[in-house]
Amino acid sequence: MPSRKPFAKVLLDPKDEARLNELCAQSRLSRSQVFKRLLHNLPLPSKGTFEGWDAITDLMKINADQARLGNLLKLALAEVDVPADLLTQIRALSGEIAETQALLKDTAVTLRGQLQPRRKSGGLGGDDNT
Repeated sequence: MPSRKPFAKVLLDPKDEARLNELCAQSRLSRSQVFKRLLHNLPLPSKGTFEGWDAITDLMKINADQARLGNLLKLALAEVDVPADLLTQIRALSGEIAETQALLKDTAVTLRGQLQPRRKSGGLGGDDNT
């Protein structure tokens, strides 16, 4: 169903259209979103903001890989005929993985706090905008 919101038609000369397209590409926003943000005097997202969110995504992917590795190690611990020295190594590695995961999460939360200072610090999931 089409939107019932009013729309604005804007005539642009080629120079202005090129600038608008440049702003859209830089901010990864549609033309409509760029106009809305400019109309309400809101800042356009910067390149650093996108790089920060991409970094958080990468950290969470690494964290997920670490979790999968930890689960595989737990399966190895459940095996019956595992030598004692190997069990010790697996347990040590599991501890290191848990420490790394905690560090990754803390780093992602800190980075998110810099990107969205209005949010309370907490886990990455859930609604903590209070």
